[in-house]
Amino acid sequence: MNSFLSTARTKETYLKKISSEPNNTIRNRVNAIKSFEKFTHEKYDKHIDDIISELKIVKEKTSTDQYEETLYDLLQHWINWRLDSGTKASTVIVVFSCVRSYLYYRGIKTDQQDVKQYLTFKKPAMREDHPLSLEEYRTIINGFGNHPRRQSIYLVQGSSGMRIGEILCLKKKDFDCSQKRIKITIPAEFTKTHQSRSVFISQESEIIVRKILDSIIDDSYVFHSSKDIDNARINEQSALVRLGRKLGGIFTETYPSSNTRKITSHSFRAYFFTKAVRMHGENFAHRFTGHRGYLMQYDRITDDERLDMYLKLEPELVVFDQSKNNLEISRLKQDNTSIIALREEVEKLKVERIKRDKEILEQFRKENRIPHDQQPQI
Repeated sequence: MNSFLSTARTKETYLKKISSEPNNTIRNRVNAIKSFEKFTHEKYDKHIDDIISELKIVKEKTSTDQYEETLYDLLQHWINWRLDSGTKASTVIVVFSCVRSYLYYRGIKTDQQDVKQYLTFKKPAMREDHPLSLEEYRTIINGFGNHPRRQSIYLVQGSSGMRIGEILCLKKKDFDCSQKRIKITIPAEFTKTHQSRSVFISQESEIIVRKILDSIIDDSYVFHSSKDIDNARINEQSALVRLGRKLGGIFTETYPSSNTRKITSHSFRAYFFTKAVRMHGENFAHRFTGHRGYLMQYDRITDDERLDMYLKLEPELVVFDQSKNNLEISRLKQDNTSIIALREEVEKLKVERIKRDKEILEQFRKENRIPHDQQPQI
């Protein structure tokens, strides 16, 4: 029975449905659909719409067991096809979730338990990721010596733990320069978790960032001039690859059986996370990098506490020795100021105590509790 409320579910309506999701998510879903379309064309010489229609006919005219075998055999063939094409096992799992979501929308529903029983995925190989060293960090920043904005991107990322996509979405209005360290509020629509969060950046990165902020208007992107975020991301990835070729060595190395380089923009985010975990624990690191930590809803700290913790971490995040020296000098000056203030407070307390003791003695004399010819030593 067709109702006037019913609308046909097509690829176009699905894309409209997901249009409010983050650009990365949309891109991944679109690429997954294209992959399945290519598979159905190569294997069956059919459009994906024909495959979906055929599955619905099989479901209507055959037994449940026959339908499930047909459906899950189709999906297993696609999984094997992707693996045979050289796709990483971990990528196949991610893309499958997108394909499954699209087919579900089109009326081809799958059950999680059936997926576990019917389908076989190759177990992803677990690799040990390369830890970015301080020397490698310095080399990259120096390599972008003629590009201050790119220097600022990686100094900001390494001192805040933001994702490269989050950094490229920032506008001048997201920066608060009124505190001891610049505070950045990342809008919810640009974070992976769809939850706004704030971070601080190092004094070292502020030097370049403040110059950029002074040269643009409130609604301008801070770290690029492109009108399209995706293009900006591609430009930055390409720039880092080009620099890697120029530097050679570790900067061009890839992981075994993969085209992924050992040093990418994600390396700077991991650099921050590692330093933060070692000093303040996982919840602090997760909070700054936008992860969901264990029972985070109960671990609450004020902005002042977060800033104080960040200032203690900051010396571990700076790239150049002079920056670290400046921070140490500033800390020593602050400590010295605190010591002087403490000494003054102690002297003040001494004076007040002497005065109070004299007043007590005088009262005792008036009450004849101490002879007038005796003079206690104070």
